Amino acid sequence: MKTFRSKGITLPLFLSLFIVFCACQKDESGIENQTKMLHSGVAVKGANQKIDVCHNNHIINISSNAVPAHQGHGDAVDMDGDGYFDIDNSCSATDCDDNDPAIHPDGEGVCDDGELGTAELLIGVWTTVEFSLEYSVGGLSVVDYLVDVVGLSPADAATQFAILEAALAADLTGSLTLNADNTYVSDFLSASDSGTWSLSADETTLTLFEGPATILITINSISETTLNASLGDGLFFDLDSNPATPEVEVMISANVTMTK
Repeated sequence: MKTFRSKGITLPLFLSLFIVFCACQKDESGIENQTKMLHSGVAVKGANQKIDVCHNNHIINISSNAVPAHQGHGDAVDMDGDGYFDIDNSCSATDCDDNDPAIHPDGEGVCDDGELGTAELLIGVWTTVEFSLEYSVGGLSVVDYLVDVVGLSPADAATQFAILEAALAADLTGSLTLNADNTYVSDFLSASDSGTWSLSADETTLTLFEGPATILITINSISETTLNASLGDGLFFDLDSNPATPEVEVMISANVTMTK
């Protein structure tokens, strides 16, 4: 739990946090173009070679000349002869490289599906395009806190809350640059911060390190162009500069959409 102290603050313009969030899911088939696979496979096997085909849930061995017809009605083929077929099928796991018999789901070769990992996708310059915030002060909404605790009228509280919202909008407008050497630079509200970043083993938590401070960001989804993340925290503030009164807890959760 972080602790912040500020003197002479009557309005909690303390919510200027760096936060990230967005929504998008990749939609990639992973199935190679069948004609391309056939041509590359025949080049390896040679004309009139025998090829295994998964046909009606059974493996049959046919001439390579007959492969196009079987592919035409959706049969999977094993062009490299490793026992794994090139597309989703009922005879084997799907081969990740049907041109190399050493590369398959159970082989010693690297079975690379061509998709970038989360750490690779994170690298680049991310810019805020949309965000939403939820927060409370001392267990109350900001407006209720300003009315019940600070003593503002409902109209004045609404005005001050609008000022707070505008300040937050300015604070959250900016960019975050994540570099391949695990350094980062953030630029929000004309303020630039830098440090290092790391990704958790399960690739769901991005941690930013700025000296002794850390920011934990939950990655909900990510694509090559859009990041969907969320952040929440509880902070304590001395809003009235009176050491005899307790600090006020502020709860914050945020959703931000960023693109690159």
